[in-house]
Amino acid sequence: MNITAKIIVTDTNIITDLNNAKILDKFVMLDNVYISDMVKNDEIKNSTGNINIIKKFKTIEATDKQLLEIIKISNEKNGLSQYDIINFIIARDNNGILATGDKKLKEYSESNGVEVIRTLKIIKLMNERKMMSNDEIIKACELLKKDKSTRIPNEELDRMINEYKKNLATC
Repeated sequence: MNITAKIIVTDTNIITDLNNAKILDKFVMLDNVYISDMVKNDEIKNSTGNINIIKKFKTIEATDKQLLEIIKISNEKNGLSQYDIINFIIARDNNGILATGDKKLKEYSESNGVEVIRTLKIIKLMNERKMMSNDEIIKACELLKKDKSTRIPNEELDRMINEYKKNLATC
C-alpha cells in the first residue's frame, strides 16, 4: 500500500518520531517509503528507533553523480549535513517526497522544488488510507507530546488531538 503516488525518502528524525509514537512498524510496511543507504548505514543507531523495524526499510542507493553533488551543495554554506543533502538529492532525482522534521532541510528542499511532508502529515495520510484509526492517531500524538526529542510543537499536537477527538465524537 502507498500513502502517496510518489516515493517518500525519509529522514532519521521522522523515523524517531514515528518510533516514539509507536507507529513506525506501520510506516515501514508502506511500498513507497525508502531510506538512503548512507543514512541507514551511518546515521541509524539504537536511539533512532527499533533497529529490527528500521532494518525493514527499503534502501535507495546514491549514485556516484549524486555523491559528487553532495560536495557542490555543501559548498553553498546552507547549514545542511551530507545526510540532509543526499536525502534532498534522492527525493529530487526520483521526483519523490522528502519526509523530514528539519526546518533548514525543509526550507532548502521546498525552495528547490522538492515536496516535503512532516510527521503529522504522514500520520494523517496513514489515517486517510485506513492504516490508523482516530484512536490510534490520538494515542500517537499523546506519546509525541511526552517525547522531549520531537521537533513538533505541542500546539500542533494539541490541534491534531482535538481534531481527531471531534472526529470520534461525530462517528
